[in-house]
Amino acid sequence: MRVGNGKNTLFWTDKWIHGEAIADLAPCLLQAVGPRIRKTRTVHEALQDKRWVRDITGGLTVQVILDYLFIWEKVYRWSLVQDVEDRPIWKWTADNKFTTASAYQAFFLGQHAIPGAKLLAGTKAPGKCKFFLWLVLHDRCWTASRIKRHNLQDDDACALCGQESETITHLLTGCVFSRELWFRLLHHVGAKSLTPTTDELSLTSWWTRVRKLIPKVARMMLDTFIALVSWSIWLERNNLTFNRQARSVIQLQQHIQELAA
Repeated sequence: MRVGNGKNTLFWTDKWIHGEAIADLAPCLLQAVGPRIRKTRTVHEALQDKRWVRDITGGLTVQVILDYLFIWEKVYRWSLVQDVEDRPIWKWTADNKFTTASAYQAFFLGQHAIPGAKLLAGTKAPGKCKFFLWLVLHDRCWTASRIKRHNLQDDDACALCGQESETITHLLTGCVFSRELWFRLLHHVGAKSLTPTTDELSLTSWWTRVRKLIPKVARMMLDTFIALVSWSIWLERNNLTFNRQARSVIQLQQHIQELAA
């Protein structure tokens, strides 16, 4: 808060002393002031005849006295400008002026961007598919590898190929079963070159890479396609794991194509 005449700034709780509040600078002193006074006393009122000193009615402990002396040094020479209104300072812009865009950006400060989140937001897949992909992006799917890591089982082999540890990246892009499925489905639409390779770092990295290889008008369709096929692979894995029912790649391919028809 940039103080002018002090009539719109609260002495005890607003951040008016070089961007800091008395509540932060002298918390023990603040506790010696009544709650009603804290919420109503303006800087204009408090500095008149040093009225803020008379606001202190609690017990004068050593720390309260030290806080009092500290605040005294901060405010005893403070001069108000009677013909200038107090003005809030918006710290999220260079000119200290509020904008909706800066407020939106400030809301997300401290948060880490999740790779693939924007891709997921743009897909037209059903909600259950999008929720599954949200788990994929956060690596929160209960694959065999994750279950073993929590000491819930001894074997972490992939349910579909049995050749490698079943991480979510392996299951969706590295497994020979999954890669053959991707190849067959992509070949069917003339895009077999987009098939994931054995060295994909994650579903997201492959997804991001292949999007750049196709026209923009087709990217939303690709996003939905990847979401649906990934979900189908996960369901197939679960069906095999829990129900001991297995389908061939061709059978699963036909099932997916029937659903998409």
